[in-house]
Amino acid sequence: MSRLFPIVVAGVVAACATGCGSDGQARRDESRPPSSAATAAVETPITSPPTVTTSVQPRPRALIVGDSTLMAVERYGALDDLRGFDYVYSAESCRTLGVPSCGDPPVPPNTVETITAAEGPFDVVVIMAGYDEWWTSFPSSFDRVVDAARVQGARHIIWLSYREGVGYVAPDGASANEAFVRNNQTLRSKVTLPQFADVVIADWFTYSADSIDWLTRDGIHLTPKGARAVAEYITGKVAFVAGLPCADSVEPASPVCPDPDVKS
Repeated sequence: MSRLFPIVVAGVVAACATGCGSDGQARRDESRPPSSAATAAVETPITSPPTVTTSVQPRPRALIVGDSTLMAVERYGALDDLRGFDYVYSAESCRTLGVPSCGDPPVPPNTVETITAAEGPFDVVVIMAGYDEWWTSFPSSFDRVVDAARVQGARHIIWLSYREGVGYVAPDGASANEAFVRNNQTLRSKVTLPQFADVVIADWFTYSADSIDWLTRDGIHLTPKGARAVAEYITGKVAFVAGLPCADSVEPASPVCPDPDVKS
């Protein structure tokens, strides 16, 4: 017996040397996570779901200038169809472009004078005037209208083309169809030049060609249905040129409104 005791004690001591220690230290070692787990817990970031933002373009401000052909929009209550932008509207009978307006005194300001007197700035200027301007003065008047619009800050000038093949008679009794044809030719020629890259033709002549019920017997003035049609047409053209969704779009991220002059 006396010989075995030292051996047993030695075995216990040897075992404790490798596996024992204080009871608290053993528990601490067992509860400590592996170093790799601790590192992962520190290095793994906590992230939130990405925030999706949608940019909404500001409403453009437009100046819409016309002669008696545009007056129907107000006369027949179609101003509400000009939508998707803020606007100033001015239409006067016998209004010309750059030469003195026609009619009995006091004659209305011409288009250049109207643009110059308007309280700008404007992003877009829309022109539906010139039916009382002869083709000989049209090229220089076109230049003056564009210059006046640019001074008012316009980045886009939308010019409605003139109805052709019509029986309209000018206030001086002359048939005006020749002027409309030649003025359209000048428009198409001018917009091909680099100095007029900001001018866009809105081809009202082609757009309205098959809609006889939009027009009165003279071929240029509008019926109530035509007044709404031209207002909706201008609305679509402004949206397209300004890179905006159509006025009827409910989603702010909707695609750009298609060009109303391009048949789908």
